[in-house]
Amino acid sequence: MNDDDILVEFIIEAREILDQLDLDFVQLEITPDDKKLVANIFRAMHTLKGSSGFFAFKRLEKVSHAGESLLGKIRDGQLTLDTQKTTMLFSALDCLRVIIEGIESNQTEPTGDDTALVENLLALAAGKEANVPSAPVQVTQPAAPVEPQIVSTPNPAPEDAEIKQVHSPVAVSSDDGESTDQVWAPDPADIVKTQESAAPVKVSLELLDKLMNLVSEMVLARNRLLPFTNQFSDHDFSSAVRVVDLLTLELQERMMKTRMQPISQVWTKFPRLIRDVSNQCGKQVSLIQEGAETELDRTLLDAIRDPLVHIIRNSIDHGIELPADRVSCGKPELGKVLLRASHENGMVVIEIADDGAGVDFDLVRQRAIEKNLIPPQNAHELSDLQLLEFIFLPGFSTKSQVTNLSGRGVGMDVVKTNISNIGGSIDINSQRGVGTNIRLKIPLTLAIMPALFVRCGAEPYAIPQNSVLEMVRLDLNSDTTGLEDFYGTPVFRLRNQLVPILFLNHQLEVNQDWPADDAVLNIAILQSSGIRFGLVVDEVLNMQEVVVKPLGPLLKDVKDFAGATILGNGRVALILDIDGIAIQSGMVAKIQSRPLNSETVQERSYEEDVAMLSFELEGQSRLAIYLDNVERLEMISPKQVQRNGNRNVIQYGKEIMHLLYLNHYIEGANKRRASLTEDEVIPVIVHYTNGIPVGLVVSQVHDIIHVSKNLHEANPPQKGLLGCVSLNDQVINVIDLQEILMMRNLQENSKEYPAVIDMDFS
Repeated sequence: MNDDDILVEFIIEAREILDQLDLDFVQLEITPDDKKLVANIFRAMHTLKGSSGFFAFKRLEKVSHAGESLLGKIRDGQLTLDTQKTTMLFSALDCLRVIIEGIESNQTEPTGDDTALVENLLALAAGKEANVPSAPVQVTQPAAPVEPQIVSTPNPAPEDAEIKQVHSPVAVSSDDGESTDQVWAPDPADIVKTQESAAPVKVSLELLDKLMNLVSEMVLARNRLLPFTNQFSDHDFSSAVRVVDLLTLELQERMMKTRMQPISQVWTKFPRLIRDVSNQCGKQVSLIQEGAETELDRTLLDAIRDPLVHIIRNSIDHGIELPADRVSCGKPELGKVLLRASHENGMVVIEIADDGAGVDFDLVRQRAIEKNLIPPQNAHELSDLQLLEFIFLPGFSTKSQVTNLSGRGVGMDVVKTNISNIGGSIDINSQRGVGTNIRLKIPLTLAIMPALFVRCGAEPYAIPQNSVLEMVRLDLNSDTTGLEDFYGTPVFRLRNQLVPILFLNHQLEVNQDWPADDAVLNIAILQSSGIRFGLVVDEVLNMQEVVVKPLGPLLKDVKDFAGATILGNGRVALILDIDGIAIQSGMVAKIQSRPLNSETVQERSYEEDVAMLSFELEGQSRLAIYLDNVERLEMISPKQVQRNGNRNVIQYGKEIMHLLYLNHYIEGANKRRASLTEDEVIPVIVHYTNGIPVGLVVSQVHDIIHVSKNLHEANPPQKGLLGCVSLNDQVINVIDLQEILMMRNLQENSKEYPAVIDMDFS
């Protein structure tokens, strides 16, 4: 190992020590009698001082030695830790961090005068008063760490083993007096097991990025190869392509894992932030963390750091009340801020909640009137939910005075912009006197993402899957309401809610045709800027993972597109920018000025309803299946279907999925399907039973419906049906999935399983 590698290792280790000391100082302030924690902190500072002396970094050694002197007196019981000493130690950490950053940038220590800091530390160590305030004048924000050149997982030296185990979670008392464990770092036992089972690995981040680019190109090549399996009937060729598909998928998953890092790498900065902000505001706040082990792409960690800092600062400054005010409201003096992360439908969901006073909606309304954002006569008609949208406007603030914490109006608009730039969304919910909950949804990665492909005119376009809420097929001929006009905006009714719609062909200026009165509209229900709207497309094609490519200089200023990708046939498809389309169309401004669904409208409560997926079979009118029984929807080609004994099956990822043709099990449905052409596809509802996928083959899938839980049972009983429900004066039969699966098993056991797909092409 050369000198440069040793220096890189030192910088990485120094950063790890400083990050852990941030956490330990916060915990030590809560539990100053924890002798083991004090010893670990002292040892970590001693290690940093020793390494600094090895490299002859005099500034670093001098400051760390002064901090070690103070910690030594605290460890020996000669001094007691208080707020002033903790603040001084945090100042020392900030100074050390600046020196480390300078060393990384220039390979030498930056110049600077630390005399006052060192004198204050030594004065406190001697039991004298230091010339420092009891609370920091400026709030320390967690700085974005400079990306190291090497990703390293070295085995710790024996003398450093105990330092490496300073990962004990911080406990914060709950209302009932029980402690809540925090997950800021992995369990030391798990670290030891991992280090014993894996050898040290060093990988350049530049090499990781190059490997990821190669995997992305391999995914594109796989996508180009897959369509050829439908054009040729060579079984060996199809098998080889299937193997390539599975290997590419596994390689992609493995490569993605190398880029994944736990969100705790960002969260470790927040206990210090909470401590500094709450001290400056004169409040008492504890931080509770859940799901710190949740992983996401390392490129997104930096992108979410600043938004989270803004939200946490706002939660303390705007949300949490002063201790006296909390007591007068019947709350404990100690306010709480909750950080929770989890995976949900291929996205990372981060929740930031507090138990403060909530948003001051009356003040928001007043500020909106003062800034001429809304006429006074219309201001009182806005609901609390609609008032929340003003918070995200640039320059909007409810603070009358500008401080170093708030009042500039550059907080939440920056949050929304940064989250939107990485393909995420933000949702805020606040209740007066109860608190505020902010929910961020961000993609796992930006390199490869699932997308819904649609057709507009002759061209395919991709819609990011995280923007798609649901798909609706609206038959204007049979729908009782059809399209309506709301102050110049076309809308339609979806489960008693008005949904505005945009026509993609109008937005992209492909043509200006309007649908005929008896047309069938394919509508993608999307979410943008807190507004749900429908995008009408000519045809829904398929779902597919795509590799995102940046736009060229000719299209970079076009707001309708967010990127491009390469299709299996080698053609380029543009990726739609949903936020850009909604804003460019002017729909967002129209809906915000004239809300569609006012809270004063008496709406049906869905608490007593149940969600179902409606579909059709030949010979039957509308049918439905409970949504809890639906894993996902697939569109398969007849050429994918193969025989496995007396079953029809398809390759489904790494598994074999049995196909079950519902028309053979539902009374009244046509038992034989119509012949399929080569270009047609088969709609399949995927259901898992005992961990095995089963594909329910139907004629056509419609949309998700919410109907009453009161099911009208079939009398007399009908094969394959539980009963029926009513929706908009239409009777919908509900299938009995358990009975159908039992009938399928009986047929297979008696060797009477029918060959139910017509494999001939007309």
